[in-house]
Amino acid sequence: MPKVRPVFKRHPIRPLTEQELAKENKVEQGFAEGVPLPKKTGFTFQRIQPPKPVVSVEERIRKTIEERVPTNVDESKLSAEQLWELKRNEIRRDYLKQAYLAEADRLQRLDAYRAKEEEKKKLHSEASEYQQSDAEKLTLPTLDSYLEGPIMRPRTDAEELILQEQRLLNRKTNELHAKEAKANSLLDLYHAASNFITTEEELEAAITEAFEVNFSKFDGSQSIIESRLASTGSGYANIDYNERVISDHVLGELNGKPGFQTVKDTLSGELEQLKREAQLAINK
Repeated sequence: MPKVRPVFKRHPIRPLTEQELAKENKVEQGFAEGVPLPKKTGFTFQRIQPPKPVVSVEERIRKTIEERVPTNVDESKLSAEQLWELKRNEIRRDYLKQAYLAEADRLQRLDAYRAKEEEKKKLHSEASEYQQSDAEKLTLPTLDSYLEGPIMRPRTDAEELILQEQRLLNRKTNELHAKEAKANSLLDLYHAASNFITTEEELEAAITEAFEVNFSKFDGSQSIIESRLASTGSGYANIDYNERVISDHVLGELNGKPGFQTVKDTLSGELEQLKREAQLAINK
């Protein structure tokens, strides 16, 4: 449906309110500076359109209706058609007057409703600003409050005790990790000591092995290298090392030998207890 054409579009019946003026001022209109004004016979263009004159409803009714009522009409000299035309014009003027008054009353009620809504928005905005400023006063610190006392709140006795216990726990945990790493290193050295040369016989055997060529061992190593080079893929050169590292990590071992945790569980009897429980579970 098309929009209803306003009755008082050409001349408003009241001056614009502050909100309407502010809304109109935001709209850029008119001819810009430096642009020549168009010319039209009988009409003068202006760079900025002047505000429309205000014509009240009473003045509009007087000029449009009351002043156009014919006077000194002798109805006895008129024909039936002329009498009907006179009566029809009177009915039209009456309807137009009622339409003007009804539209003015509607616009007045609409202005009252808009003014009430604007007042509600203003009160809500003021209340929000007041609540925000009040909250800031109660929560946000000021420069004077910083200068009057310490920046941080001192800990209570309970908080201080908890902090000391946490520091002690962290220190003990770090010491335990360091001792376990040292124990693993010593155990790794112990396992490696089985290959150390400690006698003259072992030294002579090592020298002989180093300077004598073992053809069978050489052929075996050569065949292994050729088979790996012939296979597709990548990363096969370090496959033994990777498998050994993964196996040591999963089983808790060092180079295929018992690690610190395994030795610890064995000495404490926990490993033996786990084996017994597993055997019982299998038998069931």
